[in-house]
Amino acid sequence: MNVDALIAYVTTTPLTWIIITISVYKIGIILYEKTGKHSLLQPIVIAYLIILPILLLAKIPYQQYFASVSILHFFLGPATVALALPLYKNLKLIRSYFVPIMVTLFVGGTFTILSALGILWVLGASKVTMLSMTTKSVTAPITLITAHDIGAIPSLAMGFVVITGLLGASFGTFIFKILRIKHDEAKGFALGLVSHAVGIARAIEIGDNAAAFAALAMGLCGVFTAILLPIIIGFL
Repeated sequence: MNVDALIAYVTTTPLTWIIITISVYKIGIILYEKTGKHSLLQPIVIAYLIILPILLLAKIPYQQYFASVSILHFFLGPATVALALPLYKNLKLIRSYFVPIMVTLFVGGTFTILSALGILWVLGASKVTMLSMTTKSVTAPITLITAHDIGAIPSLAMGFVVITGLLGASFGTFIFKILRIKHDEAKGFALGLVSHAVGIARAIEIGDNAAAFAALAMGLCGVFTAILLPIIIGFL
């Protein structure tokens, strides 16, 4: 009985899941580097593959796990703000690309939402599912707030964010090779626009310019999505 009580205590203590989450991510980083930074073996992918079976075996609901690691989500905000550093270092370069940046932001940001909604509509998805998909390309803190404002399901929206980030970071480099995209600025902006923070992590490996443009794309996309999406949904 004491053993059962101990297990129950360990599995319900937030510190346990914080330590596990950080540990599996570290394992992901090690495996990623050991495999020559293979695009399909992103650290976050490895972390998910390890932690999901643990949660299932421990019978821990996602809501409980999410609440336990809430402090990690809190630090997403400061981490996002810290991305302003590469922007500042490349401010002159960014100014020189102002018009292409704004055009790409509008066209790319609109297309990434409409294309996803179109696929869900064809598959007969419900309205709330489609609403949850609209925030798939913005970073987690903005997604949670925006999803609540537009009547979407925050947990489902976060799931779409994770999947989008993983797909973009995993296959982005492969797509760049197929399309023969050579400019780091273009690669970074595309990764940040589509795959948010996970895309930025991938862009950092490409170079400083790619990281700066990825951070810029994620920031602008997040701001415009948070402001415009609730207004557009309200009219519809």
